[in-house]
Amino acid sequence: MRIRGNERGVTLVETMMAILVAFIAMSSVGIVVFSAMVANKNQGTEITRMTSMGQEKIEELNRLNYTDSTTNTTLISDTNWNVGLTPNSSTDLNYLSGCPTATADIGYVDYLDANGLALSGATCAAAIANGYSYERRWQTVTVSGVTGLKQITVAVYAPNAVQTKAQMPYMTLTTLKSQ
Repeated sequence: MRIRGNERGVTLVETMMAILVAFIAMSSVGIVVFSAMVANKNQGTEITRMTSMGQEKIEELNRLNYTDSTTNTTLISDTNWNVGLTPNSSTDLNYLSGCPTATADIGYVDYLDANGLALSGATCAAAIANGYSYERRWQTVTVSGVTGLKQITVAVYAPNAVQTKAQMPYMTLTTLKSQ
């Protein structure tokens, strides 16, 4: 019988250490994948909620008469507040963080709480004083070259959903209203 003195196998302890290192590495990858899936799901839920809020505003504006320039579709009762379907092609649909100051933007924004309910007040500042979760802005434009047709665009922003403005979820819907 011949004895092999220089051959050596892997011990049980070495095998267990290799398995532990592999487990730690796979757990790290799993945590990253899980976090990405949760973030993606949460953003999808937020976009769905905002789409519903945008659709609600579009339906509210579509119910108005084509020439309506008196109905306030917000719960803000400020006397300087623009109302109805008055064309406002210069309205800025970008998130402004706070009450609009440009004349073209005043009245074409409302603020919603976490449940999607519009906040009310005598002024814009009073409406948002208790905090808001969503900002909804809209623009009404008379379609050039077509008589009796307006384009309504609604944008909804969720400024509290993320830490930075670059990551802020938003959505935009557009529809046409005929005379």
